[in-house]
Amino acid sequence: MIRRFEFKDLDKCTLLFCEVFNGEPWNDQWSDRKAKEYLLDFVGTPGFMGLVAIQDEEIIGFICGYRKKWWENDEFFVNEMCVHPKDQGQGIGSKMFESLERELLAEDIKTITLLTDRNVPAEKFYKKNGFSEINRIVVFLAKNIKE
Repeated sequence: MIRRFEFKDLDKCTLLFCEVFNGEPWNDQWSDRKAKEYLLDFVGTPGFMGLVAIQDEEIIGFICGYRKKWWENDEFFVNEMCVHPKDQGQGIGSKMFESLERELLAEDIKTITLLTDRNVPAEKFYKKNGFSEINRIVVFLAKNIKE
């Protein structure tokens, strides 16, 4: 079952997020507290929407993002998406995107955007689900600020 994210889902999504992204291939080091703060930032963003995938009364996947104003048409930017490692490869992520697309079309949003790392399974997953690279976006920049 896939349904809209509710605030009561935050703790379970936080635990799932940590399990997924602290594992391969990401190998992050999220604490439960930091991950919850991170996800709370998205929940508080104007235009936020999330979906959760539920199996046997447990959240096994989620996708969250927000409606982004753009000159051409509004877009939906995916902040995070994950599926429990034991449930990956079973079509759950694809079903979440199908549900998301239906929800967005009902709100007259016809574009989904996202960022992901290169050469990880997620890149292949997104491309398999109809996403393509935007060639004019060629660089992602960051700067560490030193004291």
